[in-house]
Amino acid sequence: MLIALASCARKGLPPGGPPDVTPPVVLSSTPDSGAVGVARVNEICLRFSERMEKRTVRDAVVVRPRVQIKEERWHKNTFCLVLSDSLKPEVTYSLLVMGGCKDSHGNNMKSPHVSVFATADTLMAGTISGSVLSKGVPVSGIPVWAFDSLTCPEPDFTKDEPHYVSQSGAGGDFKFLGLPSGTYMLFVFKDKDANRAYDEETDFTSPAPEPVRITPEATEVANVEIALVDPREPGKIAGRVEHCLPDTVRVIVYATSTTDSLASYSAPAMSDSTFSVAGPPPGRYSVSCYADFNLNQTHDTPDEPGCSEVHFVQVFPGETTKDVVLVIPCEREPGEEGESVTEPETGEAPKLEEPESRTEGAEGPGQETESQGEGTEGQDETTESKETEEQ
Repeated sequence: MLIALASCARKGLPPGGPPDVTPPVVLSSTPDSGAVGVARVNEICLRFSERMEKRTVRDAVVVRPRVQIKEERWHKNTFCLVLSDSLKPEVTYSLLVMGGCKDSHGNNMKSPHVSVFATADTLMAGTISGSVLSKGVPVSGIPVWAFDSLTCPEPDFTKDEPHYVSQSGAGGDFKFLGLPSGTYMLFVFKDKDANRAYDEETDFTSPAPEPVRITPEATEVANVEIALVDPREPGKIAGRVEHCLPDTVRVIVYATSTTDSLASYSAPAMSDSTFSVAGPPPGRYSVSCYADFNLNQTHDTPDEPGCSEVHFVQVFPGETTKDVVLVIPCEREPGEEGESVTEPETGEAPKLEEPESRTEGAEGPGQETESQGEGTEGQDETTESKETEEQ
């Protein structure tokens, strides 16, 4: 009987209907976004579209300028920050909820939510918008930090908190709202352990190309692009080798760190003589090459010709150092510098001219005549001697 019942069991939806796969969103905030003349309340609240995983929300909410939090409260889908003191007068506040916080079913909030309100009669009008660019790292969910260059010209990420915080959305876009006039240094921050704090051993930051200035006359700066690059990300060295070797000879190009001789990276040149050495971490390298006749990947000098000069290059994180030209000199004819031996198309060994020693020997007849002349004079002296003795 039990077997019969088991055979009739069918797969179906779990009890309670289909699973919840809808990402949560922020429905409203208190004070309301865009509100001005806000009373100096001591509570800031957010209402979500559904019940949330409390821990992920607590870590995702950022208020700037910074406020001291006395406690956190939940009432169904509403999360409130109770402040230790009331809001300050004549200040524009920004409230950010970072994407990535989760509802009770584990669904991530896809995009950050930002709102601004002011205890003054008007909002600070400064806005900065742009996008995060990255290699090998998702562009969404990247924190973007803004430091006021006047009060923090050289931020220490382990100690200094950013004055304003944003986050990139699904397409890498970000936006700061409610900024006062000033000059801001922007940084993108890769938080590998997602603890919202900078860890020197695992995390890294990348700056915007230049500071961004907000003035009463120019309150909006757009299209700021910030490339997120791991400072430890390996780069490449690319170029070509000029040589007269047959196509069957393998040419090896190698790059050695100028600070660590054991850190060496190599690659064979392609059939078109181009090369690309991958893997060297950022730093300065010497680059050279050799003809690997015996295919042992070792430069057996002097049997295997090498580069005439060593080149020095700087490798930058995630970038390719291009257009490096290496030269293996062609074989030279004795006594004729600058002219290379060209192999005939028939494949036969090239015919070399007579060596200089033979050419100098060609002048021998003149020397022989002079010697013979000296010999004749000697014979005349001998003849005269004999004639004297006979007399």
